[in-house]
Amino acid sequence: MIDHREPATEARKVVGIPDAKAAALFESIVVNANDVVLVTRAEPLDLPSGGPEVIYVNPAFTRMTGYEPHEIVGKTPRILQSPKTDRAELDRLRAALKAWEPVEVELLNVHKDGQEFWVQINITPVANARGWFTHWVAIQRDITHRKHREIAVQTMLANTSDLLVILDHQQKVTSVSPTSEQLLGTSASALTGGPFLDLVHPDDSRSAHNLLAAPSGLRLGRSSITELRLRDGDGDWRWFEVSIADLDATGADPASSLVLACSDITDLKLTELELEKSNQRFRSAFDDAPIGMAVTSPTGEFIQVNRALTELLGRDERTLLTMSVQELTHPDDRDPAERQRRSLLRGVTGRRRHETRFLHADGAVVGILHSSSMVPDDDGGPGMLIDHIEDITDRKAFEAMLQHQVLHDTLTGLPNRALLVDRLGQTLNAARDTGTPVAVLFCDLDRFKAINDTYGHQAGDGVLTEVARRLQSAVLPADTVARLSGDEFVVLCLDSTKEQATAVAARILAALKPPILVGGNEVFVSASIGIALAGADHTTTSELLRDADDAMYAAKEQGRNRSSMYDKGQCNRVKTRAQLESELMQGIREGQLRLHYQPEMSLADGEVVGLEALVRWQHPVRGLLMPGEFIDLAEETGLIIDLGAWVLEEALREVGRRRATGVDCPVVWVNVSAFELRRPDFAATVQRALDAHQLPGSALGLEITESVLMVNLDRARTTLTQLRATGVHLAIDDFGTGYSSLSYLAQFPVDTVKIDGSFTAGLDDNARRRESFAVVNAVIGLAHALKLRVVAEGIETTSQAQSLHGLGCDFGQGYLLGRPTESGLPREISPPLSAADPREATFSL
Repeated sequence: MIDHREPATEARKVVGIPDAKAAALFESIVVNANDVVLVTRAEPLDLPSGGPEVIYVNPAFTRMTGYEPHEIVGKTPRILQSPKTDRAELDRLRAALKAWEPVEVELLNVHKDGQEFWVQINITPVANARGWFTHWVAIQRDITHRKHREIAVQTMLANTSDLLVILDHQQKVTSVSPTSEQLLGTSASALTGGPFLDLVHPDDSRSAHNLLAAPSGLRLGRSSITELRLRDGDGDWRWFEVSIADLDATGADPASSLVLACSDITDLKLTELELEKSNQRFRSAFDDAPIGMAVTSPTGEFIQVNRALTELLGRDERTLLTMSVQELTHPDDRDPAERQRRSLLRGVTGRRRHETRFLHADGAVVGILHSSSMVPDDDGGPGMLIDHIEDITDRKAFEAMLQHQVLHDTLTGLPNRALLVDRLGQTLNAARDTGTPVAVLFCDLDRFKAINDTYGHQAGDGVLTEVARRLQSAVLPADTVARLSGDEFVVLCLDSTKEQATAVAARILAALKPPILVGGNEVFVSASIGIALAGADHTTTSELLRDADDAMYAAKEQGRNRSSMYDKGQCNRVKTRAQLESELMQGIREGQLRLHYQPEMSLADGEVVGLEALVRWQHPVRGLLMPGEFIDLAEETGLIIDLGAWVLEEALREVGRRRATGVDCPVVWVNVSAFELRRPDFAATVQRALDAHQLPGSALGLEITESVLMVNLDRARTTLTQLRATGVHLAIDDFGTGYSSLSYLAQFPVDTVKIDGSFTAGLDDNARRRESFAVVNAVIGLAHALKLRVVAEGIETTSQAQSLHGLGCDFGQGYLLGRPTESGLPREISPPLSAADPREATFSL
């Protein structure tokens, strides 16, 4: 199939064909990998389809792109590419593919929901045993977070007046702000790639090494400052004040880049030297300096000020000379500023430099970088201070914005996981010393996925934003509300007992009760809340969060929309349910599911007219499990999609098998979940399954409960119309138990109504007989008027069957007529359902 391609040389062969055991291990690794594995045929790039055809993707592909395997297999990966992706990367990719060489590229792709994301793709050609290339294997990793961080860094580099230098973990320069041209006379590209220490004056190398040395903890903000001389493009040295910070403020990346903020202080240094040489030269430099400068007394009174300082503070020279530095300093900063000044006067430091805030004449707060050096008097004591006062208001605002983005959720503005963990750690440390009680509330929105699926992700974001606002309104000002991820929120309650934490949870549930308006629709939101109190056994933040998370799942287990206090025994039961979820996933994958069929029969003549396919789980340890033991779990976890697909395929396979052996097979009915019906491609999926088994639509019936139909009338009507067009039979199941009315029957293209078994049982119940007869009679009458078939479920007694037949019900289903079995054969019952007297005649099914 691929002889037209060149054979792989020894240098370019990839991996030989493994043996069966290694292949099985390799398949497990690929299926469970976090990274996307995508395999295409080794086809030319200029095919009419646009490129090589995809033949396999692992499950990580769906998580990354939103596309199911069947939506990409048989197509080219180019459908994922964003039109905004880098053309140079694409050209490099095409060149490597034409040369049959491995390649690594970074591309901008588009998620199924329209969101763009970045991926790093490693593509390798694979050869067969003869050395001919047969496939391309692509390993894809989501690098959106890193790309966004790089964009943020580039924005920071482009919007600063200082020299910013980004270093990698080897202390090599990876990025430089464009100001390098102005400050060093050297282009950013010329500085990139080399060791930063090569730029440092030899006499300053020790200070530079100390600055770059890794600290014991995180560098949050400005953690270290030093003065260094850096070589400019002419070989001269310029002075810079250099501060350092970690680019990854979470501390999660041990190889995190470092950010060096280099403020050019060459002029300041030169000014100091000039002051030593000549008072006249000092005066000229002082008056014309672009930054604020002042001469102050040891007690802080202004003796001399320059023009830049008067402009910075909005006060003329005469006014400033009647004031002191303390009067201009923000009240909250006066004590630290005074300590800095006194240490300078005592000779502890020869020069001080700190960030503070001054007050403008109009009351505005001005961010200041305040540098001072002492000039001794004739006796060697403190004579006066030379102050350099630089406006850093814009820079501080930019730093604050970056810091906020790193530690806060971009959607809701709440603290994110990193900030929550930091605050929780500090709180637990303080609580150990003081004995103050601490509580953590883990809040998870109930069935939030259904909101996204029904109204879209933009509406879901609106719901999350409103939920965040309501959570904040329900807690105390000292408490912390954080968004952990997705629809998970955490509340950290300080000085909170068990009773107080329970009261906070109750206020949260009450705050969420009113509906949220989304696109003209009222959406009701509830939450399951797990509460954990910090104890002596909680040595880390992760342990306390884990217990609160376990308690939250216990709240969901108890019915949702409630809170649950952490209880070890209860949470163990929740973990057991989580284990069952894992086993169900494995059971679907390993073929542990079974189908039993229950007959649907004519109440007039006993003819079997249909078989309802009912799933069972042959658990390897617990034996045969009924649907009630795992269907709810499948719906909660999303496994219902895979389970439903298996049931559909297996039911159609059974129909095909029976027809192939000459057995007349009636319509097989399959139950459809709400999750399946919401999928826009569900009708197409059913049609593909019918085509795969070469069956007409009339061989299949789909049962949908009325409550599922009523969630989204327009979408349900559209999907059912598409299904009906394929010839598939449609039935409303459990009719009468939901919240629709009989009038809705005419709005859906169904051909069958199934009366819920509770009404059938009521026909034999003296307390409910009148009500049940009325409901059943009304449903049968309206259904027949609309030319719909009527099937009564749950028939267990002959009297029920005869009553239903007498009311005109067409068909029946229940244990009287036949239990679910692998064959679906009916029971033999007597007397006939149509007999006027039960003692007359015989009737055999």
